[in-house]
Amino acid sequence: MICPFCGATIPDGSKTCRDCGRELHQNSPEVTEIVTENLSTADETSVFQGESLGRTQIFSEGLDSVGAFLGWLVITEGPDKWKEFHIPLDLGQIIVGRGEAADIRLNDESISRIHISIRKKEDAFYLTDLDTDSGTKVNGKSVERVKLQDGDLIQIGNTSIKFKLL
Repeated sequence: MICPFCGATIPDGSKTCRDCGRELHQNSPEVTEIVTENLSTADETSVFQGESLGRTQIFSEGLDSVGAFLGWLVITEGPDKWKEFHIPLDLGQIIVGRGEAADIRLNDESISRIHISIRKKEDAFYLTDLDTDSGTKVNGKSVERVKLQDGDLIQIGNTSIKFKLL
């Protein structure tokens, strides 16, 4: 059995995931539960159940809100642990912070209202610290602006974010 929240392999019939600790719903083996979030509905989580087709399926409320995406940000530590946010194909800029002006709002009081921006320029992604008091680290090094690579670990406040590209 695969945990629909973190992807860990767990014994069949488990009530909770031993990796992420989330409660699992007991569905028939033929049914898959999928949880998705995207930037246009970052405060909403949609759960859909359907027959497993043996391949990855992505669903979201209102199919028009499902768009092509280049990668995603996965919160690996902090108050929002295991939340994922898609990086849309038509990325201009994504602002990450705890304030209302942020595209990705995190529940970490140790980060600024607008903490970092991520922009795509040509075929590369760039992270910029938005002049915060607490700063930003990528792979353990303090940065003001840096070119992101697949798998980079971003640290802002008490939150760690894994940057993943498709």
